[in-house]
Amino acid sequence: MRRWIMVGLVALTVTLGACGPSTQVPADAVLFHVAADAEEVRLDPASVPAGDVYLALDEPTTAIHFVQRRRTKVEAPGPMTDDDLARLAQGDLQGTSMEIFDLTGCDAAQRAAERGRLRVPGGCGNVFRMTLVLGKYALVGGDVEVAPGQQPTMGVLQVTP
Repeated sequence: MRRWIMVGLVALTVTLGACGPSTQVPADAVLFHVAADAEEVRLDPASVPAGDVYLALDEPTTAIHFVQRRRTKVEAPGPMTDDDLARLAQGDLQGTSMEIFDLTGCDAAQRAAERGRLRVPGGCGNVFRMTLVLGKYALVGGDVEVAPGQQPTMGVLQVTP
């Protein structure tokens, strides 16, 4: 009886281990790369089709703010208008929602070992999955809150049909 329980536990452990989150980016994934430094945020490509997309943080970038429009607490975050982007370029964060994609908790060797993999809890991948609708979104490097008269370092992602 004990042996059967042990066999069952081993089988359960193997099964659960196989069901862990995949860190592989699908071969047919829409992937765009983001690299940011003090002067600019570069997107490659700067335009992606609507739907599931994957953002890869490239060196030297360890964090990026993904900014969407959100005028009220009940409004779902979504694409920004040209006016929203112009205000953000002047440091005005009103009516926005931000998500930070970062590589904290991992050293350079860990990041290098998992480059090109999805970031999952406990992992060090540099790729993040999101679902986007048609419109424009901002990616801000460094501080999003800037001093009056200064502009945040940002790039604009265009999501097309």
